[in-house]
Parts: sequence; C-alpha cells; structure tokens
Amino acid sequence: MDYYCDIMKILIITGKQAYQKVKNAVKKYNFIDVHKTNISIAAFLTPNMIINEIKLLEKEKNIRLSEIYDFVLVTGLIRHDLKKVEEETGIKCYKSTREASDIPLLIDNLKDITLSTRDYADDQIIKFVKQKSEEEIKKAEEKPLNSKGNVNIKIGALKVGDDYPMRVLGEIVHTPWLSDKELEEKITYYLNSGADMIDLGMVSNEDHSKDLKRIVGIARDITDKPISVDTLNTEELIEAINLGVDMVLSVDGGNAEELIPYLKEGDTVAVVLPTNYRINYVPETIEGKIKSLEGNVNKLIENDIKVVGDPILEPINNSGCNFTESVIACKMFKEKNNIPMFFGIGNVTELFDVDSNGAHALLTAIGSEIGANILFTPEASSKCKFSIKELKIATKMMFLAKKRNSLPKDVGFDLINYKDKKFDELTTHENYKDVPVIMAKENERQILDEGSFKIELDRKNKLIVVIYFDRRKNPKYIIKGKTPKEIYETAIRYNLIKKIDHASYLGKELQKAEIALKIGKKYNQDFELFYNEFWK
Repeated sequence: MDYYCDIMKILIITGKQAYQKVKNAVKKYNFIDVHKTNISIAAFLTPNMIINEIKLLEKEKNIRLSEIYDFVLVTGLIRHDLKKVEEETGIKCYKSTREASDIPLLIDNLKDITLSTRDYADDQIIKFVKQKSEEEIKKAEEKPLNSKGNVNIKIGALKVGDDYPMRVLGEIVHTPWLSDKELEEKITYYLNSGADMIDLGMVSNEDHSKDLKRIVGIARDITDKPISVDTLNTEELIEAINLGVDMVLSVDGGNAEELIPYLKEGDTVAVVLPTNYRINYVPETIEGKIKSLEGNVNKLIENDIKVVGDPILEPINNSGCNFTESVIACKMFKEKNNIPMFFGIGNVTELFDVDSNGAHALLTAIGSEIGANILFTPEASSKCKFSIKELKIATKMMFLAKKRNSLPKDVGFDLINYKDKKFDELTTHENYKDVPVIMAKENERQILDEGSFKIELDRKNKLIVVIYFDRRKNPKYIIKGKTPKEIYETAIRYNLIKKIDHASYLGKELQKAEIALKIGKKYNQDFELFYNEFWK
C-alpha cells in the first residue's frame, strides 16, 4: 500500500446514510479522505450537486482540490455521466463501486483498472479478475501433454488429464431421431454453452449403425472439437470407430474383445465401464466396481489403446451401489490407476428434483477433489437446461481454486445466478417519520380497457410475443421484442393502452415473461413465476 501513499491522494464523496460504511471500508488507507454531502442517499447525487460540493470544499479550504487529490470517487448508484464534473472543476471524477464493502477491492487493484465516469467500478473489477483468471487457464492449457509425470491424453486435439481443467462432454440424446436441422441446432447450442466435446447418443435397443455416417458427418461439419458416440450396441460402436470418431462410450466386459481389433487400428479413445451388460453384470459394491473396471481397462491398455475409466457415478439413493459409495469407488480407482477418469454428473442431476446450478457446482467440486477429468451430462430435462454452461463455469472455478490452493470463491467465475453474494439495501422509509403511510390494496372493481394482451414466449428466437385483441376478442397486432421496454413503448406508440392500471399490469407481466425467458422458467400469464411451497 506504500505505493499509493507516496504517489496519490483520493477523495471519496458519498451521502449521509452511507458515510460511516464508507469510512469504515477505507479506514486502513491513509491516503483516502471521505466527504459527506448533505444528501441522504448517494444515488440522488447529480453532476451539478457534486460540482457544488467540490466548489464549497475549495472555498472552505481556500485551495483547488486538484492540487490535493488525484481524483474523486463517488459511491452509490449514480445514474449520470460524471464527465461534466472534471470539465467544470478541473479534477477527475469517477464512479466508485456500488457497495461500500467493495471499495477496498477497487483500491487494491487500481493499477490494473480503468476508472470510468459512466460505468460503475465493480464492473471493471469483475472484468479484471475474470481476465486474469482466463489468462491463468490459458497458460495452463499450453502445458506439454505429460508434465509432472501425470498421464494425460489427447482426445482429438483436446488435452485431457490432471494438468488441465476438467472437460465438459455434452450428450445429445437420441440423435437418430433428430432431423439434420435439429441436430445442427443442438450441437451449435452445446458449443455456444461451452461444451469441450460433443457426444452423439444413440437409442437403446435399436441399431442405427447405418445412420452414423450422416450423424457424425453433421457434427464434423460444425465443429473440430472431439466427437464421441454413446451406445452399447456393438455394431454401432464398430461403425463409429471405423468413421474415426474421437471417443466411444462405452466399452465393457461384454464387448471389449470384439472392439479391440478395431480400436487398435485407429486413435479412438475408449471409455471403459466396470460392467458386462452381455451377461447383465453390474457390480454393486465399491470393491466390485474397482476390480471389474481395472480388469476391463487393462485388457485395452495391454493392446496400446487409450482409455478413460468410468467407475459410474450412481444416482442419489440408488439401489445397489449408491451415490456416496460410487464417489468413494471413483476416488479409490483414480488413486490406484493413473489414467483419466469419467464422471457422469448427468446420472445425478437428471434424477434429482433440484435446481441444477448449485448441484452442478457441488458435483464439480467433488469431481475435482477425487480426480475426475471428464464431466458428462445431457440436457434432457427442462430443470437441467443450462447444464453445460453451468458445468463449464464450475470447471473453471475448481481448476483455479485447486491450482491456487484456495477456496472456490472470488476467482472470477461463479454460479450465483438467483441470489446475491452480498447486498446493502437502502431502507430510507424509516427516516421519514412525518410522512403518512398508506397500506396498499387492490381495487374492488376492475374497469376493462379497450383491448387486451396475450403474452407468450418464443424461446427459439429468445423473444417475448404479445398478441393484442380488440374488445370483440379479434387479434389485431402481434408485437415481438427482446425486452419489456421495447414492447410496452411500442404498445403505447400504437395507442393500444388507454388506462394506467392496464399499463401497469402489462409492465408487470412483461417483466415476469422476460425473467422466465432468461432463466428457463415456465411462464403462465396471470400466475406467479415462483408459487410453490418454498416461496410461501
């Protein structure tokens, strides 16, 4: 901190309510002064008010502030551009962080952050921390394949192993049943979500080996990332290997002997199970899983075939080997066998009625601790939408935490999607003692407007769709837009709203529709987005 003390001095301007919080936040910095304005809430400050405060201070001190301070920071939710302050006072003035508690993070990283008169500083902090983390991951990706004695492999052109972040393998289920266009759209969506590899899932108890050339060809046309085929059908596996796919799921005791001659001819990696489905053998104990998987793996390794071990992550409360036991089996297998390990996270989340983002974060953390290298998931159910994106973020969090030997927090990435890590909410109403309080209630009688609106979602194109009906219920207009503001301003422009309460209703419903579209929630007009027992 001596660096800052020697070369700069900073003035922070804030409101009366936040003054003490700001003072406490910066008390360790002897080069920062805090000025309290006569405004209760800093968010109400305007450039003109700040200019007046600076001029009053200069008159009081009988000196130009620019001769004392390098710049001014203004805290809170200032909605105006502060460029005018410098133009009229000669001292640079920037926006600080939205919350007082984040000011130290800003001060400690000032050398690397570009302050702005328009954007809040915490946006810069987040961008900076994330950029540094991305650079750290990129540097790790450049490591040679077999550094530190770890056994890493290449699947296609992708490095997989303990020296690299866990890779996300996204499965597209029932690919033979999809049209070419549907398959293309699904692959593109997975890639945009961050998938490192694309898995083409086949259909159980059906032979679509003749469709594989078309299916694999579509995938190859879209991406050069590794492609795998997921099936237990031997004919389909052989065809996939002959087509040169990068990986096959799955090889076990029942099909290994047939597949080895084909695997030896190419560079296809085999994901190996501890099972023998030909005789319906599925190990149900930790020891059984490890022993059987090692036997199956060694058959392929003896033939110089690259392998990934899959001890099979079991669903929670599974009969036979349960989730906890399967995690132990994964850990013990990885400790005994220095090969990449497969971790089927979708086996858990698809069969667990919880929101997926927290579950994915925790499962990724478990995978990181026990040495998993490939995280596998489909997005088969609606509740697991965004699974690939969530896992991709989680892999970055855990890679950085493990590399830095730190907790998985403040690393530049997070999965806090529906709550806030911290917040300082203002409660100014308690200060207005003499202002009458009106307890809100709905009108007893509703007077209808000249028309009505039906709101729907176009998820494919990420649009909110509003159908306007006249009093006779005839559809007159369809308005499509990305934001509520676009739509209600268009409705007003076309004179479709006459009553204030109808305008309020439309705004409320459009906001709900936008939230539902963003988070993958079902939208039903006139019903609450969150109305289950949890929210009561």
